[in-house]
Amino acid sequence: MNKFFNLGIALLVLFPACKNVDDDPSNALLVEPSQVYLKTDDSVQIFITNATENTVIKFQPNIGCINQGNWYLAPSSILTDSMQITLDITDGAQQTNAIITLVKSDVNDTVISFNKTILPLMIANCNFKFCHGNGSSAGNVELSAYDSVIKRVSVYQPRVSLLFASLLKQDPLRRMPPAGPLHAYKIDYIKKWIEQGALNN
Repeated sequence: MNKFFNLGIALLVLFPACKNVDDDPSNALLVEPSQVYLKTDDSVQIFITNATENTVIKFQPNIGCINQGNWYLAPSSILTDSMQITLDITDGAQQTNAIITLVKSDVNDTVISFNKTILPLMIANCNFKFCHGNGSSAGNVELSAYDSVIKRVSVYQPRVSLLFASLLKQDPLRRMPPAGPLHAYKIDYIKKWIEQGALNN
């Protein structure tokens, strides 16, 4: 009787250790596509098998963005002909990754210069009396030098950069500049400059 009782206790102790859901390959995180070539200004949907609401996607370097439905949106411009983005996907103890190789879609895409393009644009459209330069800093925003402009920028991330987002607001009372929206090509210069790293060049 004691021998069978002790055997039963031993099985109860061993059974949970043998049945670990983390060791079940059917519960592992799987990602498709795991490797993809993507042109700038394009997008790809990332499918994750066994993902839960706790699944987190991070990417390095922090270029582009992840949208709803796990769409990775590539930037419209990069400095080099190609570069590699690593997506790290975690859910609790589970982890996997995907590799996105960005390829410049326009081989003639130029490097946007802060001093030759962005600063003159700021001077011509923002640096007025009672605005953001020429001795004024409306809303504590001053845009007459690189050190002040970069405070309104999230490098590589135009969509979350206050400098860029303020140009796209629908409300004309909140959109910058107040005199009227910038031409699309000027907005594109600012977007590309931020995507390229917001360099002091």
